[in-house]
Amino acid sequence: MESQIQNEKPRLVSTGQGFSFLNTVEYKGRLLYSKYNPTRAVESVIEKTDILPGTLVVLYSPLLWYGLKKLISKIPEGCKIIAIEADSALEKIAREKLTETGFSDKVKLFNLNNATIIEKEIKSFLSTGSLKRSIRIDFSAGVQFSKELYDYTALAIQDIIGTFWKNRITLSKFGRLFSKNLVSNLKKLPSSFLLEDVEKTVGKPVLVLGAGEGLDTINWKKTDPKAFFIIAVDAALSPLMDRGIIPDAIVGMESQMAIQKAYTGTSEKLKGSGITFFADLSSRYEIVDQMEKENARIVFFASRYADGKFFDSLVEDGILRSFVPPMGSVGLAAFYIALRLRKNESVEIYTAGLDFSYSVGFTHAKATMAHKSRLSETSRLFPVENIDAAYANGAEWAVSKDGRKIVTTKLLSSYAKQFASLFKGCRNVYDASKTGIDLSIGKKTTDGISFLPSLSGIIFPEETSQRKERTENFISEEISALEKIKSLLSEGKNSVFYKGINLEEQIKDLLSEREYLYLHFPDGYCYNGGQSFLKRVRAEIDYFLKLLG
Repeated sequence: MESQIQNEKPRLVSTGQGFSFLNTVEYKGRLLYSKYNPTRAVESVIEKTDILPGTLVVLYSPLLWYGLKKLISKIPEGCKIIAIEADSALEKIAREKLTETGFSDKVKLFNLNNATIIEKEIKSFLSTGSLKRSIRIDFSAGVQFSKELYDYTALAIQDIIGTFWKNRITLSKFGRLFSKNLVSNLKKLPSSFLLEDVEKTVGKPVLVLGAGEGLDTINWKKTDPKAFFIIAVDAALSPLMDRGIIPDAIVGMESQMAIQKAYTGTSEKLKGSGITFFADLSSRYEIVDQMEKENARIVFFASRYADGKFFDSLVEDGILRSFVPPMGSVGLAAFYIALRLRKNESVEIYTAGLDFSYSVGFTHAKATMAHKSRLSETSRLFPVENIDAAYANGAEWAVSKDGRKIVTTKLLSSYAKQFASLFKGCRNVYDASKTGIDLSIGKKTTDGISFLPSLSGIIFPEETSQRKERTENFISEEISALEKIKSLLSEGKNSVFYKGINLEEQIKDLLSEREYLYLHFPDGYCYNGGQSFLKRVRAEIDYFLKLLG
């Protein structure tokens, strides 16, 4: 009987109400609209729903599309409508009926199994800057067959829109700085390496160290630093050196000036150490420059801080080979790099100090820049214990791996969840720390692991002239393009670069491939040919020409 219901096909059933000849649908033993007034429920919802400009209206299980005409007449300008169906049999009916409504040009219907296509469609709407929010309208009882899936999808769509605008706020504040660092670091590429150049070369156990309190739980009396290939996040460099430990590699992602404090007093110890510095291409250029002066080997990786054709061109032109997944946290990036470096899955990876939390009074490991700063400022009225951080806005309680009560934030806990999502299925990865949020990987101490000189660290390839030539050509072409845009904006049709075609289109074609010039504008989510926009772009060109030159 159950099998018969599962294989049942939906069928139209006439309601027989007056002269309207409206239908309902019978499917899997239930009617998907009222037998007495099939349009009343959905039209009542539409009447009561307040739809603001800039809203994505998502119709779930639209089926016979009752209420669509009323909805379209109601929504204000700047809104978009999409429809989603999870059941293939119901989708077939919905596609046929959508054509009959005459509104197939205003609504797109998607199968819920095509989540990637749905996300791409939503992001294309967002790229215009017109969407601010989404609302859900259930168009039939068909949603009950996949209720949890529809609920999850509604939350996911809200998250996509929310993330877009959070990123826009970040780019408005820091986008110019990210782009400045990226353009400046591009000039370092010919004398540096990419992550792909050194992956699968490390044969000794890897130890990834963050700057959380878990760093202090490593027993260095029983742990031989030489037995490991040690990767430290930048903020963990100072406490390690205070313990007489120089890591094999440092990972840096931060673009702001504040991170430079993490390198204070390290120059003499790093010089000649042969350390490797893994730097995000948009990380602070001055740090890369400093590490280069310490004779560190620079290895670049690139996280994509914005979508755009310019970022695509970096891969298409062979400047980069790929982008790493978006991670946000330098601790996540360090662990990801460790996985890329190890020769195979038999090489063990340990981590400590990636706590994504802190205890009341102490936010970082001892001797980190945060701890030293607190020590230097302490007084009778300003104690060394940072109690305020535990009770600040956004702080929330959590439970540590050792059962203690600890403090985290939504951002930190999201990093912990992201860590678990990315790495919990990996083989031979272990948490050696006794504090912090559980990372959902195995637990194992670093005690007693022997140093074996036969096991290798990073093996670097021979430098090739091909990368140098390719990068220098790319930078030269970029400078030429910026000079061309500058001339067209300043001289218009009198420019020597004017091709005799539509001037606005010529400028748009050039600027649409160089989003770094304007992605930090408040309205920089897409190219805008307005006079104010172009004047601001003109000012940015001089700045980036100076960086590239």
